[in-house]
Amino acid sequence: MGGRMEWGACFSVWCWLLWKFRCSRVLDEDFIEREGIYDRGCRLLVECESTFGVTVAPVRELHRRQCWVGLARGWVKLNVDAAVGVSDDRASVGGVIRGADGEWIFGFTRFVGRCTVLLAELWAVLDGLRHAWAVNCRRVELETDNKEVERILKHDSESLGASSLVMSIHEWLRKDWVVIVRHVPRECNGVADSLAALGQDYGWQGSTFPAPPWGIVHRLDDERQQWLSTRPVPRFVDDPG
Repeated sequence: MGGRMEWGACFSVWCWLLWKFRCSRVLDEDFIEREGIYDRGCRLLVECESTFGVTVAPVRELHRRQCWVGLARGWVKLNVDAAVGVSDDRASVGGVIRGADGEWIFGFTRFVGRCTVLLAELWAVLDGLRHAWAVNCRRVELETDNKEVERILKHDSESLGASSLVMSIHEWLRKDWVVIVRHVPRECNGVADSLAALGQDYGWQGSTFPAPPWGIVHRLDDERQQWLSTRPVPRFVDDPG
């Protein structure tokens, strides 16, 4: 009996607090609803644009980075990804090289055996670099949706006490070309994700695609149209050279 009374009292207090909050929103003219950091940042930047009549680039960038984004002429973008089975750790990798306007240059996929997600992602990077070099790309923006992979690529392999796989990747990065490494959200890496999923069907030898395979054409078109619909200004990649 006592437990029911305590529960009833708590429920009454909770209802009263909800009613007070509702009234504060409806009746209090000074009430300001709390915003998340992202929403507040976007709102303030938009207000700056309307007040001063200028375009604040970070506003466009915040929204554009939710999809694949074009880059400067003379550069190509290499997106890589891996797919690892939850139950059996069977891993496959894939990637795509595209030009400044999203045009297809080259794609690849292959099965890499049983391994962890991180190792599979690193195999995807190594395969992607090899293919990019082979098709004569010399100014490459490499995108991955794995932050640990980005960290490994941006640090010297010796300082990481790295495996032969990581050291091989760094040897490729030190070749006579420019490779910029970036981490992107998964939404920006959809085509590479689709290619990685195909690897289970192609075995150890894998497959390369001078033209997009039929199974991902729709995703490729959707990703490119999503980017074009935002009408972004082409972003020039930082060139350390």
